[in-house]
Amino acid sequence: ASKGQVEVESGEKGASDDKGSKPFQPPCGLTNLGNTCYMNATMQCLYSIEELKTALKTYNTTSQLDPTARLTASARDLFRKMELETSGQPSISSAGAGNPSAQKFDLDNEEKEEDGMYEEKSVTPSEFLASLRQSFPQFAQQGAGGLYMQQDAEECYSQVLNALREKLDTSGDKKDVKDLFGIDMETNLVCEESKEEVNEKSTLYTFKCNISQEVNHLHDGFRLSLCEDREKHSQALGRMALFKGVSKINTLPKYLSVQLVRFLYRRDTQSKAKILRRVGFPLQMLDVFEFCSDELKGTLETGRKTWQKMEDEKAELAKKRRTGESGESQESQTSVVIGDSNHTGFYDLHAIITHKGRNADSGHYVSWVKRDGQWVEFDDDDVYPVTDEDIQKLDGGGDWHMAYVCIYKARLV
Repeated sequence: ASKGQVEVESGEKGASDDKGSKPFQPPCGLTNLGNTCYMNATMQCLYSIEELKTALKTYNTTSQLDPTARLTASARDLFRKMELETSGQPSISSAGAGNPSAQKFDLDNEEKEEDGMYEEKSVTPSEFLASLRQSFPQFAQQGAGGLYMQQDAEECYSQVLNALREKLDTSGDKKDVKDLFGIDMETNLVCEESKEEVNEKSTLYTFKCNISQEVNHLHDGFRLSLCEDREKHSQALGRMALFKGVSKINTLPKYLSVQLVRFLYRRDTQSKAKILRRVGFPLQMLDVFEFCSDELKGTLETGRKTWQKMEDEKAELAKKRRTGESGESQESQTSVVIGDSNHTGFYDLHAIITHKGRNADSGHYVSWVKRDGQWVEFDDDDVYPVTDEDIQKLDGGGDWHMAYVCIYKARLV
């Protein structure tokens, strides 16, 4: 398709996956303003988090001089424009009716053109880009010929999240960004020589998955990142000494942001080299129970027992239906009351930022978001529905797009 037009083919899951499911509602893309795919990928992921959008809607500022206030207001306005652009009713081309693999989605809610192409819909994030560069001048770096340079999407994600936290988490116990993304950690450090212990507490907003030759899965990288050797002043020895530390999670967020640490700085090339190693990540049921403190594990046990009871009752109902036993609907027979406040330690994949290329400050960033059960690829202003199989191919090992930041949503009961 030509620029500005797209022809979309669905995979096994098309516009209507199952009988009675809603048709795919095409979201809008974001225009690339010159090496701004890192920003577009970041904002598409943040836009997908409904609770964050709700918190932003009530944000007001009269400050003309505070760059962080301007950035927060610009994010609010950008999300509002994206919401308006996406609010049109989707239409499905009749050309693919009855054949899911040939269905085309009208990405601009326009009349079908003769060649089967559809105009894309997108928003141009000019004001947000200007406020981002004002708040964080690193994103305004220019290279040869005065062209703006590519930047690191994880750095953009972290900086934007910190800015939103600064402005939204200001009133009493209401901490929107902290509650949504904050990971309270406790680190126990033991001196190798004196055996003295030091306990430190901190709050993180991204959970690191370090990558080495032994790391094949997120869990392997988590274990690596939660252990550290640190040079620190020893009160007992009166000098610097080596401390070995182990960290545990004290509180879990609703959205767990995971960074696969794929880039390391090389002094010889003065650039961030990329680790291409394949690292598997689950689409469902990421279990972080083993990384939690004993106190948190005790709290999680309640939610996990409730969740297991729900699963057992679902399995029993399915068995009755297979054997032809009469019974009421699942909802009426399930005795477990489902809530949204108890953590289980289980997370399902919600969104991804991927990188294609060999170093962080070049290449191309794309976001992938699950909307109403359908995975969607956001490649700037090109938007496509994709399948679970497409997402599973983002685990690395080559020159294709590979997961860099994964956002998991808590399975609450």
